[in-house]
Amino acid sequence: MACSRCKIIVCISLAVLAFSNVNSYAAKYSGEFLELGVSARSLGMGGAFVAIAEDATAPYYNPAGLYAVEQKSAIFMHTESFGNLINQDFIGGAMPLKGRDAGVGVALIRLGGGGIKLTEISNDPRFAGINPYDGNIYTVSRIGKHADYVAMASFGTRWRGATALGITGKLIYRKLADERAYGLGIDLGMKSVLMRNLRVAAVLKDASATFLSYSSGSTESIYPSLNLGGAYDFKKSDFRFLMAADAAIKFEHRQETASMSLGGASSDFFFGGEIAFRDRISGRIGSFRGDLTAGAGIRLSRFSIDFAYLSHDELDNSYRINLGGYF
Repeated sequence: MACSRCKIIVCISLAVLAFSNVNSYAAKYSGEFLELGVSARSLGMGGAFVAIAEDATAPYYNPAGLYAVEQKSAIFMHTESFGNLINQDFIGGAMPLKGRDAGVGVALIRLGGGGIKLTEISNDPRFAGINPYDGNIYTVSRIGKHADYVAMASFGTRWRGATALGITGKLIYRKLADERAYGLGIDLGMKSVLMRNLRVAAVLKDASATFLSYSSGSTESIYPSLNLGGAYDFKKSDFRFLMAADAAIKFEHRQETASMSLGGASSDFFFGGEIAFRDRISGRIGSFRGDLTAGAGIRLSRFSIDFAYLSHDELDNSYRINLGGYF
C-alpha cells in the first residue's frame, strides 16, 4: 500500500515537471491572486492545511479531503489584508454522498480593491511626470478598481484503502480597471492516512496550466505547482493537539522572492499548530512564508467562529474572520 502511495506522489511530481517545460508561455506571478488562502482556521495555522481540509475549505486546499466529509458544512469568510489594501471574501459548502466514501463541494472567492492609477498622455506640464522611456508626459486621469472571482466545483472519493483522490474545476473572471479576463483550470488532489494519526497529501494546482484570456486579446497561463502537506494529531485527556506543515513548489524562476530556490524551481513553507479543548475552544499559531500568524476559534453547537491574524514586516497586518456551520 505504501508503494502505491509513493507512485501517486511520483506521478504528480513528474506531471508538474512536464507541464512546466511545455507551457513556456505561462506568466510569472500570474496566479498570485489565488495564493492568499481561505478560512481563519487555516491562516491561524500558517496556511498549512493541505492535509487537514475535510470540510467546505476542501475545494480550495485539497478536493481529496471531501471523501471524509460526514455532514453538510458551510463557511463564510471576510478578510481585510495589508491595511485594507485588499479585501477577500470566501463562501463554500460541502456534503457527503450517501452510500459512498465520497463528497462534493462548491466554493466562490472574491478578491478586490482599488488604487489602480490610469494615466493618459497630456500636454499640460503641471502635475506631469516625464516617462524616461518614450519622452511623453503622463498624468493620472482616474483611479480604477480590480476584482478577481473564482468559482470552484469539487469531487473527492476514497480510492484504495486509506488513500483518497479528488478534483476541482475552476472558473476565473478578472476585472482590472477596464480590462476583463476569463479562465479555466483544474486542481488534482491526493490524501492518505499512513498511520492512525498521520496524514499526508499532495495537490497539483493548475494541472493543465490554467488559461486566461483578456479582452485586449492577450493571453497568459498559470504554471502548474505542487503543494505537499503533512499533519499529525493526538488527544490527551480533554485536549487535542494538531501539527501541520506544507510546501508549495513552483516552477517560475522566483529565486529571491521564495523561501528556497534551485534553478527554475522554488518553494515556500507553511507551518502551524492547534490546541483544542474538548473541540470547543481552540488556539493556533503558525508561520505563513516566514510571517507569524495566530488565531483562535470557538464552536457552539452546530456553529463556529474563527479569527486569525497575520503579521507582515513591509505591509500592514492582516485580519481574517469566518463563520462556519454543520447541518
